[in-house]
Amino acid sequence: MNEGPHKIVATDQNFMQAVVDASAERPVLVDFWAPWCGPCRTLMPMLDRIADDYAGRFTLAKLNTDEQQRVAGHFGIRSIPTVMLFHHGEVVEQFVGIQPETAIRAMLDKHLGNAAEPAATGDPRALAESHLERRDAPAAAAAIEEFAATHPDHPSLKSLRARLAFVQAAVELPDVAALRTRLGRDPSDGAARHALAAHHALAGDYATAITEWLELMRRDRRFGDDLARRSLLMAFDALGEGDDLVLSTRRRMASLLH
Repeated sequence: MNEGPHKIVATDQNFMQAVVDASAERPVLVDFWAPWCGPCRTLMPMLDRIADDYAGRFTLAKLNTDEQQRVAGHFGIRSIPTVMLFHHGEVVEQFVGIQPETAIRAMLDKHLGNAAEPAATGDPRALAESHLERRDAPAAAAAIEEFAATHPDHPSLKSLRARLAFVQAAVELPDVAALRTRLGRDPSDGAARHALAAHHALAGDYATAITEWLELMRRDRRFGDDLARRSLLMAFDALGEGDDLVLSTRRRMASLLH
């Protein structure tokens, strides 16, 4: 995570001032994580993206539980990732493990007001985010292209377009339970596996999504004109090249390709 005005690294030394006291002015979302935690690496880029989208309406704080054991012990952290929202000096919401992005945004909105408000200003990027959250693929596509027309080199474009592709796949086959049933009956059902992976990606569970796309690659490289490989590359765009999950997946892809 890059530190900035609305992103900080929390420590045993600064926690009271930077988190508890600071939450009197604006909420602080604390992500308790550790470097060895796989789900943490999946959740972290999602929280970073949400913090960017909310543009300073809350502060995102990351606390490494291996290094900052006093604070972790004080709050009784047993499983990670654990995420706590501080407001007016108190923990007002919390969850353990990976949650869907929509659920995290809804939790924040309870204390910040409607996250969709920026879209009302007509900002194409905010509109695109809002449409993607509602899985309105045509409206999201239009907003993304409008944003691209004025910001052709903006770093968020790749992520927006990747998420659009996942929305389109998920909307085409929206019943997750039915997709699992199809795969149980026929593990070679590439369409079901791809759609299920897209649903996982939209829920923020990129680790599972990537596992499904790798399995699709292993079973049928030619499916959908190499759709599994192309989807993995889009997942990399959504996660960011520096993400540990991206680095490990590239190695697994290379072993399948060669």
